[in-house]
Amino acid sequence: MATTDELPEPATRPPDDGGGAPVEEGAPTWIVTFADMMSLLLTFFILMYSMSEVKQDRFLLASESLREAMGSTASVPTDNPMGLMPEDVDPDLELSNPGLSNGATTSPVDTESPGEDVVDVFAEAYMKMIEERLRDLVEESGLDASSVEVVREEDGVYLRIRDAALFATAQANLTPKGEALIISLSGITMGLGVPTIVSGHADSRPIRTASFPSNWELSAARAAGVARLLVGAGQDPETIRVQSFGEFRPVADESTAEGRARNRRVELFFSRDAIEDIALRLQAESVATSEVTDSVPVG
Repeated sequence: MATTDELPEPATRPPDDGGGAPVEEGAPTWIVTFADMMSLLLTFFILMYSMSEVKQDRFLLASESLREAMGSTASVPTDNPMGLMPEDVDPDLELSNPGLSNGATTSPVDTESPGEDVVDVFAEAYMKMIEERLRDLVEESGLDASSVEVVREEDGVYLRIRDAALFATAQANLTPKGEALIISLSGITMGLGVPTIVSGHADSRPIRTASFPSNWELSAARAAGVARLLVGAGQDPETIRVQSFGEFRPVADESTAEGRARNRRVELFFSRDAIEDIALRLQAESVATSEVTDSVPVG
């Protein structure tokens, strides 16, 4: 079984003829994730700006670029995206439907704007990027797949790490293997641009020690220890949140040893809401940029 002893060492090159210590090669790990994030943000900003300009051909081109850049199969509406009235339709024409007689009513109209559709596409692509980065790290680290789970759900992306991969039994101090794993993770979390929510979880078996009167305290101390190490590795503390759930948010059946092992965990969570907030801020900025551009006199 693979262990965290197999975590990869930083690539080095031998000293030159003049001697000296080995030199680390390449940029920090988080730069790769940061570059992917910036590419998504730039593509999204261009799309939102083109929509604010209300030009059909520009919107079609930008929306197609967004789908290609994000590798998403979701569809951005390109058929009359801004709700413009076709020139060959009389705006005074009263629409009728023979099937809507005798008090029949129409079905609710979908009022979702194209901007909301684009935000959804962006959020899905962003979460997919986070999921892939985390899965790559888990695979490269050689960890047992049962020790670490990467789960993408509707509300965001979860990285679930069993306590045995990080801590000794009933302890909150990270083991050397646990520290190595969290430091590796920091290379991803620092470049994401969204908060890292660190939460501690326990199984239902009670603990009562001088240090940890209950599972609340144990879970909180473990989550805080992971957060401190992320900060020590260089992550901005303002991008980290710490939570403790004790035994009250299980993900598996407590009646089995395997289920209890899955429930004893630390989670790193990246929220879809936070990702959508990024998209909405860009959306507002694109509108503001368009308004400034329109206000500049030509010639």
